[in-house]
Amino acid sequence: MVEDPFIKLDSGTIVKRFDNLLKSTFINRPNRFMVNVLYEGNILNVHLHDPGRLEELLIPGNEILIRKVKGVKTDYSVTLIKNNNVYTLNDARFHSKIASLFLKAGYRSEVPVNDSRIDFLYNNSYIEVKSCTFVRDGIAMFPDAVSKRATHHLETLMNLVNAGYNAYVLFLIFNENAKSFEPNIERDPVFSHKFQEAMNSGVKMKYIVFGVKNNNIFYRNSL
Repeated sequence: MVEDPFIKLDSGTIVKRFDNLLKSTFINRPNRFMVNVLYEGNILNVHLHDPGRLEELLIPGNEILIRKVKGVKTDYSVTLIKNNNVYTLNDARFHSKIASLFLKAGYRSEVPVNDSRIDFLYNNSYIEVKSCTFVRDGIAMFPDAVSKRATHHLETLMNLVNAGYNAYVLFLIFNENAKSFEPNIERDPVFSHKFQEAMNSGVKMKYIVFGVKNNNIFYRNSL
């Protein structure tokens, strides 16, 4: 019998705390990793550690919570973005740490597999982590833009299954309005078809939904 690499957390468990977040207003996105915001009457350049398209979030006038950091090009970084009636976490630097809270002790991180790196390995199970904030009508969808990297990871996991290993994709859904999940065939049909192929080949999919309360990220439920 295959040992499940995951542990269960109680709903409401805080997985990341943020202090001293600053409320700002989105102006524009001059490049993939930088946004301009208005904070207390000043225009700030703020690092965005999220390569997604984020069209539903980066709307002029929308609220963004930023934090001070020690950076090279800017001293601020995007943390939470308002998404209608909720906030989403939009900083990929925290994903691996949050995902690790759902794994049993003894895992390895950033494991090389041929020309890829898979986020975690626990015994005979490889686990790749993906994050999602795009939710439409209660349906979480990934990716929000073409992701050749994500498709390649699916191919790697399929090869691992064929070699006798167990393989998982762990989707971290940072939008508490999510009630279900679908691959985003509208924005990345190649990934979407590969997603179905991977499931059919034995790659297992897990979906974990998070919410935000008082600037803290908490585990809500699993789909």
